Amino acid sequence: MSSRNIAVGIFVIAGTALFALAIFLIGGQNSVFAKHVELYTEFRNLNGLAKGAKVRVGGFDAGEVKEISVPDSPSEGFRLRLEINERTSALVRTDSVALIDTEGVVGDKYVLIATGSPAAPKALPFSKIPGKETSDMAALVQKGTALLDDASGTMKVVSGRLTNALDAVTTTVNNANDLVVGLKQGRGAIGMLLSDEQTAADIRQAVANVRDATSALNNASGKADALVSDFQSRELGEKVDAMVSDLQSRNLGEKLDQTLGNVHSAARNIDATTQQLQEALAKALSPDAQGRDVGDNIRETLSNVNEATANMADDTEALKHEFFFRGFFKRRGYFSLTRLEPEKYRQDKVFVNPKNAREWIEAADLFELKQGEAEALSRRGRQRIDAELAELGDAALSGVIVVEGYAVSGTSGDEMALSRARAILVRNYLHSRFQIDTQNIGAVPLRGVPPPGTRKESWNGVCIVLLAQHAG
Repeated sequence: MSSRNIAVGIFVIAGTALFALAIFLIGGQNSVFAKHVELYTEFRNLNGLAKGAKVRVGGFDAGEVKEISVPDSPSEGFRLRLEINERTSALVRTDSVALIDTEGVVGDKYVLIATGSPAAPKALPFSKIPGKETSDMAALVQKGTALLDDASGTMKVVSGRLTNALDAVTTTVNNANDLVVGLKQGRGAIGMLLSDEQTAADIRQAVANVRDATSALNNASGKADALVSDFQSRELGEKVDAMVSDLQSRNLGEKLDQTLGNVHSAARNIDATTQQLQEALAKALSPDAQGRDVGDNIRETLSNVNEATANMADDTEALKHEFFFRGFFKRRGYFSLTRLEPEKYRQDKVFVNPKNAREWIEAADLFELKQGEAEALSRRGRQRIDAELAELGDAALSGVIVVEGYAVSGTSGDEMALSRARAILVRNYLHSRFQIDTQNIGAVPLRGVPPPGTRKESWNGVCIVLLAQHAG
């Protein structure tokens, strides 16, 4: 019984020792009992890396990936918590870089930490190591496929262009070959010179003959001139004889006589027509039965027309003031804006109506005086007129406007001339600027005295008046 217990005890002790030895060996191999240092890194793409993957420092197994944190947004990366052996942590520096690598071609993924430079300080525990993104095999294959497609397309284009270039070169070479063969066979002028010595000798002899002939002509220029003159005179005589013979054969003499006869007949007809025209004009311009010529009759007729027109205008003017028609013409505005007389203007109820809209503008705000020249509208004056017309509203474009001109300097004649010039300047500007009908805009010179009812004793400038009956 005791021997059995002893055997059981020895077995238990031996098994326990073997178990402890196994645990120690396995733990030592996986650095279970070694001290570790925690580091962190980040990657945007894990490429299949999983928790528990190996961590290698310079290719040496140094730890594993303990935790992978999923980012909160796409702009962040996956955060990895690495645990490496304390002995290998001395190789990890602040300039070390972590990347995801593959064991073989299709092996497991692991984290590879490159050893840093000796000058860089040691990476502290819980510090972050920069992560370098790498492309996986699928991405590389995809990029390689795209690159091959581009290369294939480029080769097709280059192949077509090379084919065209080679065809052109071949054609050029064939043409050059045919040209050389033709030269060798004596075709063409150059080929004859290359292959036929007799032809070359003839050409050289011809050149020599030309030189001799030139020398002979230079030495006998007098004889040549005489010979040419004689030849030309004989040739001219022959041409004259031939021309006379040709004229005789064509009966040009008879034809010329016939043509001259036709010309004389036409001239006689023209003389007769001219004489008839002169007689008609003399009859038309001759004095009438009372002894008055055409000029007097025309002048009398025009005088009668003018008189009738004046009488019609007077009758119309008188009709405007008749009792039965005065209201009608007043409603229509019978006044003529082209002939506004200052004295009548000041007394006319239409123009001095207190309901008329008035815009008073001083001369200093309207005109500028250049040396040696009359007054002209200034830029400021045109802006002022635009503003005043805007105050009158839309009725100013369809109503009746009178521009009153004023001047208070100089003699009475000077005031009248200056006030008229100012009124015309403003009237013309309103017409050109706002396209107001000339029948609806007038100008009147009032020197320096405004009409009664305006509550102004004098004025120097202009006044734009919009008549009330047309102001709407």
